[in-house]
Amino acid sequence: MLDIKKNFSLKNFNTFGINVYAHYFVNVKSIEDIQKIFFKHPSIPKLFLGNGSNILFLKNYYQGMVIKIGIKGKKVIKENENQAVVQAFAGENWKEFVGWTIKKGFSGLENLSFIPGSVGAAPIQNIGAYGAEVKDTLLEVQVYETNNGKMRIFTREECQLEYRHSFFKHPRFKNKFLVLSVSFLLRKKYHKLNTYSIEIQEELKKMNIKKPTMYDLSKAILYIRNRKLPNPKKIGNAGSFFMNPIIGILDFKKLKSKYPTITGYSISTNQVKLSASSLIETIGWKGKKQGDVGVYEKQPIVLVNYGRASGMDIYSFSEKITQDIKNKLGLVLSREVHLIR
Repeated sequence: MLDIKKNFSLKNFNTFGINVYAHYFVNVKSIEDIQKIFFKHPSIPKLFLGNGSNILFLKNYYQGMVIKIGIKGKKVIKENENQAVVQAFAGENWKEFVGWTIKKGFSGLENLSFIPGSVGAAPIQNIGAYGAEVKDTLLEVQVYETNNGKMRIFTREECQLEYRHSFFKHPRFKNKFLVLSVSFLLRKKYHKLNTYSIEIQEELKKMNIKKPTMYDLSKAILYIRNRKLPNPKKIGNAGSFFMNPIIGILDFKKLKSKYPTITGYSISTNQVKLSASSLIETIGWKGKKQGDVGVYEKQPIVLVNYGRASGMDIYSFSEKITQDIKNKLGLVLSREVHLIR
């Protein structure tokens, strides 16, 4: 039986720790639960919630039903001596799922170790870190079509994965598809690990490891993240608040000549992905604080809630940063977090 709660606090269900309330809240643990919700409550506005690690509520009350996706389970679908297909349901914790694949000896997700969030959010956001993205290993996504109650499979190509973007984020299809499970094609035999990140190279050097395994790589990422990123259980945050802008290589050279502290790396023969952290630091926002909102001093791409900030407080603070970057650098800094209005 579904346990639908009314006027429910979401303080413990968003990593910013904002005490916003939902008119209705329900934790679904099966596909049947989802079908019941849409059958019994077809007209109520609905918000699908994973681990709440990439959202910002702008109001103190959500006038609808928040559906916490609690469908769990992971398994090996098939494997041979070279590769394996694994499937995880949307409610699985991403960090734990990646750790499970590594323990199984399956390679391909190690660069995405310790990213907060749920498995269901991974293809929607095309999460990525240290030179890797979900699209590199994604095989298919199983979804529930909210308008007709049917199940559907999206291939990797159909997901249209780009930098922090996918088919599912398109305004026309927002909330039309609910991710149920995700399947990945991973490798079993040794292959060259992705250690192109300078941060990873330096960390492995500190660890005195010259020939890293995927276990070593994952551990190095853990050390880096623990050192740079705040623990949301202690300081409210949603990880990277902004996306790294992509500009032309000639524009980058002009920018770099004027602001030497700005960093970036080539992603094609004519494009450079800038470090949003370096942009924020260059214009003087690193460590700044206004009220209970601030820029994290160890990683400027992260905005933090030092206590009692509201969602609108955080949003207004981020607006000042983006406007300052536009005025001083002529760049548009987009948000990575999902705004709930």
